Amino acid sequence: MRGLICAILLCSFCHQLTNAQSYGLRFSSHEAVQERRTTLNLTPTDNLCFRDDADLSFDLMLEPNMEVYFGYVFRIITADHQNIDLVFNEKLHNFNLIIGESIRGSFTIDSPHLYTGWTPVGIHFDRKDQTVSWSVNHVQKGVTRFPWKGDLCYRMCFGVSSLEEFQTADIPPMNIKDLRIAEKGETRFYWPLAESAGGEAFDSVSRRVAQIANPNWIKPLHQNWQSAATLEISGTPSVAFDAATEKLYIVGADSLYTYDVQKGQVTGWPLQAPAANLPPGNQSIVDPRSGFIYDVDIDEKSVRTYNPSTRRWTGEFPVGPLTEFWQANKFLSYGDTALYVVGGYGQLHYKNLVQRYSLVTHKWEVLHPGGDAFTPRYLAALGVSGDTAFIIGGYGSNTGDQMVNPRYDYDLVAYSVKDQRFKVLYHLSEPSTPFCFANSLVIDSAGRNYYGLIFQNDKFNSALQLIKGSLSAPVYSRMGDSIPYSFYDVKSFADLFYAPHSQRLLALTLYTNKENVTEVKVYTIAFPPNAIVTVAPAPVRHFPWKYALWAAAALVVAAAVWRSARRRQRRETPATSKPAHIPALAPAPVAPAPAPTPVAPDPRSQVYFFGQFEVYDPETHELTKLFTPLLKELFLLIAIHTLKSGKGISSEKLYATLWRDKSAKDAQNNRSVNMVKLKAILDKLGTCGIGKEADKWVLHYAQDQIRMDLADFLTLVHVSTPSHDDIRQLLTIIHRGAFLSDTAYPWLDDIQSEISDKALDVLSSASLRFEGEPEFLLEIAGGIFLFDPVNEEALRVKCKSLSILGRHSLAKVAFEKFAKEYHQMYGEEFQQSFHEILTN
Repeated sequence: MRGLICAILLCSFCHQLTNAQSYGLRFSSHEAVQERRTTLNLTPTDNLCFRDDADLSFDLMLEPNMEVYFGYVFRIITADHQNIDLVFNEKLHNFNLIIGESIRGSFTIDSPHLYTGWTPVGIHFDRKDQTVSWSVNHVQKGVTRFPWKGDLCYRMCFGVSSLEEFQTADIPPMNIKDLRIAEKGETRFYWPLAESAGGEAFDSVSRRVAQIANPNWIKPLHQNWQSAATLEISGTPSVAFDAATEKLYIVGADSLYTYDVQKGQVTGWPLQAPAANLPPGNQSIVDPRSGFIYDVDIDEKSVRTYNPSTRRWTGEFPVGPLTEFWQANKFLSYGDTALYVVGGYGQLHYKNLVQRYSLVTHKWEVLHPGGDAFTPRYLAALGVSGDTAFIIGGYGSNTGDQMVNPRYDYDLVAYSVKDQRFKVLYHLSEPSTPFCFANSLVIDSAGRNYYGLIFQNDKFNSALQLIKGSLSAPVYSRMGDSIPYSFYDVKSFADLFYAPHSQRLLALTLYTNKENVTEVKVYTIAFPPNAIVTVAPAPVRHFPWKYALWAAAALVVAAAVWRSARRRQRRETPATSKPAHIPALAPAPVAPAPAPTPVAPDPRSQVYFFGQFEVYDPETHELTKLFTPLLKELFLLIAIHTLKSGKGISSEKLYATLWRDKSAKDAQNNRSVNMVKLKAILDKLGTCGIGKEADKWVLHYAQDQIRMDLADFLTLVHVSTPSHDDIRQLLTIIHRGAFLSDTAYPWLDDIQSEISDKALDVLSSASLRFEGEPEFLLEIAGGIFLFDPVNEEALRVKCKSLSILGRHSLAKVAFEKFAKEYHQMYGEEFQQSFHEILTN
């Protein structure tokens, strides 16, 4: 049974790694008192009214591991006080559509997916047929009669309803995102619900405000690690995680502690037969099939077993020397029912041994794998997919001798249990700041990705940073914020696990102090984690001195002209004559301050890749809404690969990205159908189309009719010595935001990093070339901060420029803001003072 559970969880895990989203609104439900439950009111001030067919759609997911699920997903109250409700029936495990006081229909959602993935739900109001229909995953599930008199005007709440005569506080523990309301197929309102804080949500079409009471925004849960538990344990405990029950075990000599991910609780109990000792460097691992915990003393080749049913350990550790296998990696192999131990460090030597312990015969052996050389190391990370163990990074030397040229390893190595061979898959490029890995990798087999924790091992006040990497290419991205980590070589240990049902990553740190007391800290983050978000600093608004001086000069000239005219008038009028009637002089017009030469609006169609993806035709009509999620990704794949290399993207790569779960024939049919739809949109831009050249799909367009900011960006960053105007054009492009800031695809991560690097290289170089222009340097520094909010050189440029301009208080504020962000990101104080920044 546990084996079946593990298989189900693994399937769910692979699905979530590739498809789960990381924004939306989570509703507090029966776990909270009524006043603390969540409501999303789409009509806080006035009704929504429609004259034609109307559609309501949203993505829905129920929160797992809750006790009560009954309640109203939404309530719609029409102008004639007719209620239309969607209610989750916990007993029958289905959703009921209720109109008035009768159930008009129901539908179900696949149970595992209901709690682990987003499901599109739609409600369609048909004016002509006088019906309401409902759909799941874009497939219609039912239809019922609904008299529609005149315009359809209604009020609407998701979750708790405070609408008069229709109040309810019974709501299911649910998550909602991507809420759309359309009329005749055209989106009128769209609330992504991608906010991070506050009690308001804005639709991106008309900026209509929705009000939220007791919001729980999902995005921060995927961005920030949360402290889950802290314990102090005597001696040198070890840790193990059971993915089937989602329990983390902390193994002490006389006690056993568990952290239950689903309940968020720590429990512990004394052992009936305490261990005489737990040797330093002992490591534990759980067999999810049986639930047994294996605690290993690698030096003495000794293994003891814990049965959670009896709560007893079998076996005892002998007293031996200090371990020679600190920070070794381990994994269980189901193919040969064995425990494997790889690498480690001790007694001034790094190891590359592969040791195997049979769980059947209880025998140890040292294997001699073939294939590529595996260099001795420790502080590496290991994860398993099938019968292959993936090992990345570490610190060691070619000979294993600590005194002979130790160095960092950045290779990804695959070890085949079946073939007993190592294969080096690739080497990561050398980072500017060296790093090692926590003990485990979380592997996404379907997406060919991994998640790991990296840290600097050359400082005690270090920090763990989550990264997402590829098993196929030497690239990775930083995800979420950082975790403080006290690292003191063999006195410290860190690990990473994934809880598939709760959809959370767990990170833990161990540090043993001089009193032989180990502090254990557990952290969690919602899965999938968000990439690190760079927030652009607020633009510095400069007083327009140039125009003010022109205006002052114009006033001086006007005054001089007026005085000259008055003097001429007096000379021309005889003193003895009666003054003739002279019309009053109109004040001389003040010459306006010379404005910059107006720039004519670009008459071309516009495709914006920076900031939010947006598309406009020559008449500035927005076409973005015509791109469905699939059409958008299809266009971006072809356009970006064409603009970057001029070669486009192969059919094989296109199919593997968009239709990996379909046969070659089905993928080809899908591609043909969607290419036709995409062509219809591109025709609205001008001369633009997609063609096939040497088995690659390439975007062709007339640059005199269509402007793509990515093309302009790539041209500017490849100028050998960009001019003043070149930098200004570059800043204009990137100030819309980061490259495709509202878009997240696995294949896009590396391209976004590459674009950021190119922008930083050009702007950093420009900050040195324009030292005499403080105003311009402030704009350059702002551009750098868009991509790297803790860039020290940009801070130096900004503070010095502000000081030169006499804005000393602003310089101080900028420094303090930077220091605060630096501390939040790295978990340590910024080392330089404000004075040092200005004088260096």
